[in-house]
Amino acid sequence: MTSLNGSPATLSNQQIAVLLCGLSYNDPQTNIGTYLPGWSIVWNGQVTTDGNYAFIAANEDASIHAVAIRGSLPPFDVSWDSFANWVLEDLDVITTVDWSYVSPTTTGAKITAGANRAFTQVNEMQNATTSSTDTTTIIGYLEANALHSNQQLIITGHSLGGNVANVFASYFINTHASFASQTTLVTFAAPAPGNKPFAQDLDNKLSNAWHYENTYDIVPKFPVDSSILELALMYLGGPASRLISVTYKGKTVNLAEAFATLAGAFMIYGYTQQTKHYTTFLAEIDSQYTQNTFEDFFQQAGYQHQVMHYASYLGVTLPSTSTLAEQGRLVK
Repeated sequence: MTSLNGSPATLSNQQIAVLLCGLSYNDPQTNIGTYLPGWSIVWNGQVTTDGNYAFIAANEDASIHAVAIRGSLPPFDVSWDSFANWVLEDLDVITTVDWSYVSPTTTGAKITAGANRAFTQVNEMQNATTSSTDTTTIIGYLEANALHSNQQLIITGHSLGGNVANVFASYFINTHASFASQTTLVTFAAPAPGNKPFAQDLDNKLSNAWHYENTYDIVPKFPVDSSILELALMYLGGPASRLISVTYKGKTVNLAEAFATLAGAFMIYGYTQQTKHYTTFLAEIDSQYTQNTFEDFFQQAGYQHQVMHYASYLGVTLPSTSTLAEQGRLVK
């Protein structure tokens, strides 16, 4: 098949990143030639015990390497991997851990326990492309093959993958500071992985960073208290959170009030997004999900979270066979 988006040489790092994020959900070893002709998978991660997955791709002359980290598996996928992605990583934001990979002048940097668990799994992931005895990690491969004066590195991920990409980039730049000017970080729909000191440190040490948020996507608003409050005004034309009732332990409130309560609970943590090239945009509402029901609200939220919207914003078309994140259905 020919390229869907012209020559890869004409694509920006952000466009390459979103293509690789789409690919991360869709058998990259088989399909990378469709997404990015001339590119190949040079390191293919062994899926971890929590279902995390990442790969490294390179262009034809190996002048660009890219680490792509997959997001969460579909929540309706009845498996340990899906449970671990969502409950142990995405949603484990009540506990924080100290983050030491920061500049000497940064104090108090913390990330969520879930983000730390996912990062550790990805960072310790081993190569599955050659043999079961190959224990090369992502960092090991990059150090041996990609960190040279004439090479560029892209770190990217969508959803949970974007969360981990932020943490991985923070770690990578702290341990390979000389390569900072040749490294580009691109995240899509990423929840905030840490507090303000963490976010500011990452902004300060990596200038080539871009973060994208579809304003109608609820995932990147978590677990930032001020952003969670915005959910009270989400989808005003329907499904409107203020018009949807939920009952918990015998008490009935509307969904907007529930979000406000949740926002209050997160205030003590000080979670915040990075600000470096943080870009928001609006995708169209899916007309299938506009009724003021709990089900339609979260169906709409799932639709808005799909990686295809981020690709479309960047002027990229994903292959029609691309499985979409957290949806498990095909692009139509």
